[in-house]
Amino acid sequence: MRYLLWFVSTFFPLIAIAQISDLEKIRSYRAKNESSVYSDFISFLRIPNVATDTANIRKNADFLLQLMRSRGIEHPQLLEANDENVPPVVYGEVNVATATKIIIFYAHYDGQPVNPAKWTGGLTPFDPVFIDKPIEQGGKIISVTGSISPEWRLAGRGSADDKAGVMTILNAYDALVKTGVSLNHNIKFFFEGEEELGSTHLDEIFKKNKDKLQTDLWVIIDGPRHVSGKKMISFGVRGDVNMNLTVYGPKRPLHSGNYGNWAPNPALNLVGLLATMKDDKVPHS
Repeated sequence: MRYLLWFVSTFFPLIAIAQISDLEKIRSYRAKNESSVYSDFISFLRIPNVATDTANIRKNADFLLQLMRSRGIEHPQLLEANDENVPPVVYGEVNVATATKIIIFYAHYDGQPVNPAKWTGGLTPFDPVFIDKPIEQGGKIISVTGSISPEWRLAGRGSADDKAGVMTILNAYDALVKTGVSLNHNIKFFFEGEEELGSTHLDEIFKKNKDKLQTDLWVIIDGPRHVSGKKMISFGVRGDVNMNLTVYGPKRPLHSGNYGNWAPNPALNLVGLLATMKDDKVPHS
């Protein structure tokens, strides 16, 4: 919940006319609605979200559509790939009459496959519980009867990566609206369901919805956490490109005394190619 306040104070000045008094209103709103916010989040986490589990991934998408409608977000809908088995993008928008700029907020609702046998400390993947500290530090499951300590953690598959991102975006928006803060940018919401599979159909969904997804800025709520635990903003992201490379050489072993240094050596060619792609100024990965 502290992350929600940080998110509002950091990103939503981009889209809202927020004064110090507005932040106080949002703090008060958060405190009053803490129970319902966590209730929605826990219900969300209880839905298995492995991207290849078509039936349950659709339940996740339908749950998000319901959350959007309850918050008055306009035109909530599913952006589908051509294959109906591909997890859809859950999309919605908020249009402001005087706005000239658009911001899209991104997060993903799918998660990594799970092996329940490897969940320790009495935890199970899709039965979220509060723990008093990280399991690796001896954390124990606790029963919640009143207010929730900011030091506790909600443990369950996707409770961080990245259903937390989805819920933070939706609840931050809801807090602004419910406290009467005026928006000055159009907002679009883009929640992907295939990120953990490599977003293999994302380009297809983009091409099918090119006009709908025009924007001035993407804010992506998914990324690494700093080891200090401090909140972090990254201005730019890196990706990767996969490729298959075929290198040709002799079809049989060649005597190094007769052929060394002049017959093509596929291993040496690949090493030479790799060496040209980095220098001492480029971090190795």
